[in-house]
Amino acid sequence: MDTPPANPSLPSSVRGALAAVRRRIRAYVWVEGLAVLVAMFGAAFWLGLAGDWYFEPTPAVRKSAMIGIGGAAFYIVYRYLIRRVFVSISDSSAALLLERRFPELGEHLLTAVEVTTTAAPAKDYHPELLARTARAAEEAVAGVRVSELFNRGPLLRSLAAAMLLMLSIVVFALGAREAFGIWLNRLAMSEEPWPRRVHLEIVGFAPDATGRRSHKLARDDDFELQVHASTQGFAPPEEVEIRFRLADGRRGRDTMIRVGDSSASTGEFQLFRYEFKHVAGEMEFDVVGGDDRVRDLHLEVVERPELHDIEVECHYPKYLGRESRRLPVTGGMRIPEGTHLILHANATKSLVAARVRASRSEQESQLDLGPASHVGAGVSHIQWEYGVLGTDDVLRIDVTDIDGVGPREPYRISLSAIRDEVPQVAARLSGISTAITPDAMLPFVGRVTDDYGLARLWYEYQIDSVPMAERPLARQPKGEPAFEQLGMFDTRATDPQTGQRVFQLRPKQRLALSLKATDQYDLSQDKRIGSSQSFELEVVTPADLLALMERRELTLRQRFESIYEKLTDTRNMLGRIETDDASKEAGPPSAGGTEARDELGASAAGDQPAESETGQRALARRRLRVAGALQNVLQAADEVKGIAESFDDLGEELTNNRIDIPDLKARLGEQIAKPLHQITEHTMPPLSAQLRLVEDRLDDPAAMTAELQKAIAQADELLVAMRQVLDHMLELETYNEVVSLLRDIITDQEEINRRTKERQKEKLKGLLE
Repeated sequence: MDTPPANPSLPSSVRGALAAVRRRIRAYVWVEGLAVLVAMFGAAFWLGLAGDWYFEPTPAVRKSAMIGIGGAAFYIVYRYLIRRVFVSISDSSAALLLERRFPELGEHLLTAVEVTTTAAPAKDYHPELLARTARAAEEAVAGVRVSELFNRGPLLRSLAAAMLLMLSIVVFALGAREAFGIWLNRLAMSEEPWPRRVHLEIVGFAPDATGRRSHKLARDDDFELQVHASTQGFAPPEEVEIRFRLADGRRGRDTMIRVGDSSASTGEFQLFRYEFKHVAGEMEFDVVGGDDRVRDLHLEVVERPELHDIEVECHYPKYLGRESRRLPVTGGMRIPEGTHLILHANATKSLVAARVRASRSEQESQLDLGPASHVGAGVSHIQWEYGVLGTDDVLRIDVTDIDGVGPREPYRISLSAIRDEVPQVAARLSGISTAITPDAMLPFVGRVTDDYGLARLWYEYQIDSVPMAERPLARQPKGEPAFEQLGMFDTRATDPQTGQRVFQLRPKQRLALSLKATDQYDLSQDKRIGSSQSFELEVVTPADLLALMERRELTLRQRFESIYEKLTDTRNMLGRIETDDASKEAGPPSAGGTEARDELGASAAGDQPAESETGQRALARRRLRVAGALQNVLQAADEVKGIAESFDDLGEELTNNRIDIPDLKARLGEQIAKPLHQITEHTMPPLSAQLRLVEDRLDDPAAMTAELQKAIAQADELLVAMRQVLDHMLELETYNEVVSLLRDIITDQEEINRRTKERQKEKLKGLLE
């Protein structure tokens, strides 16, 4: 069996050409990759320099940018170097590149490479043919310039870009050493700022611990932004622009207002301002002016602090006898005078300051902030001691929370000091007129009241021009706010120690008497005394008092007589209503013949409107009479009641003046006052009710007539009862006349006795002389 011949080898010139292709490809890749990498670094240098100068980012942002540049460099190294340099280039690939670039090779080189590198045995090809192919490839390669295989344009552009960028960096480093040094320092994460022609300062935007520059304001507040453009070593810009970004993504810009002109003054800055109206949400904005720019300013909207559970702790004066308590604050606080006050309140946010201004002192005080409450997060408690409330005052409370925000308006608390008024003495003498006997008893009736409690009551009296004297009531109040047992001032009272009368009244003297009261008020040394009116009483003899009472009785009888006459007329008026109704039911009188009846019949249709009108007038007349009668009865009831009470007073006056005439008392009480009370309580009310029934039934003649007859009967009963009382009054008058006659006789007898004694004295004196 024959051994197969070996594959022929490529000529050395061919192998050299293929090796040259591989070397040049790798050199191209290396040079281009490094040029791209250098160009990328140069571009990053300048772009970073521009961005850093324009934006001046924080070190964190710069670190992020450098990490990004490192990632881009790794990508370029991988993309242009690693991925291409270490790729194996076979002879076939190199031959194919040459065949495509140089068509004149006629595929001799590619055929020779494939024959020599194929795995097929050499027996498949004729040896002569292989030799010819090798010689043809060698001859073709001899005229090929491998350097012309590559397109040098991209490589040259990359090299040019890298060289230009590196050269610009070198020129920048040599020509602007200070800026280059600042840039290198900032690449090293330095905080050194770039030098500017313009320097802007934002008022009220101090950076916090994280470097964030923000300002907090209350929701829906206006905010005025102020920018100071320094004129000390800097040039103020012509205009400053604000560029803002809202929370919902909207953006906008506006020009700030230039205030004044720094060139015309010696100020340290040029002021620019801009007002944000009704800020409802957070926003970010930048301020740009000239070559300076202040970025990432934040307006943070927060809620206002609110005070709740505002209470006033009241420690009342001791004399009030009240326990301390807390009162919730309302619009107006009415608090007793002399109360010691402590203000308490909780806030919806943590507070850093709280102030209160009192209108009374016009001084602002700092409130003590208590520890935060555990009721809810961020809630603080404030407490402030006001002191003693002496007069009306108004407190205005203002707070500042941890965000530097306060309420829109200070909280207003109105304090009204309730003064402890002097006791109110509403008292009068019962059963006593303006004249009294020397032995009279003077009972007081009424009510003494005080806001918080009475301490003492006493009578104050004066006889003629003698100095005022006092007499305490037998029963004293024990701190009650109201007292009604006012007792009686007895002119015959005795001294409990000596048993003798305190004073002795005589006729023709005058007694001034009043009731006094004081309360437990102890906030000052001033006396706080309440007093009734001063009752001026004339001291008369019992006979003179009876004479005065007789005149009053006569006046009362005359008043009663007029009431009796008025009610008599009222009864007669009711009788006329009944008479008119009876006449109407009887019909018109006869005309006296057929002719008259014919005339009446002929005109019946024409008289119907006139008859209707006449009926309406009659109804109106009846209604008016019934209403007048009802009004007269009601008025008479009040007047009779007053007369009855006046007769009661006459009876009491006899008792209080210690005039013991049983017959006169019985006449005044049993025969006059008591029947009058029965008339006003039991006789007149049914008559008034009956008249109202008559008034309600005026439209029904039949029902009205029945009720009217009942009213007339009741009116007759009333007149009979009043007549009986009037007769007793006349009897009393006759009795009084007899008593008056006896009084005159006694007076005359006393006068005769006095004159007789005087004459006897004169005769005796004459005899002695």
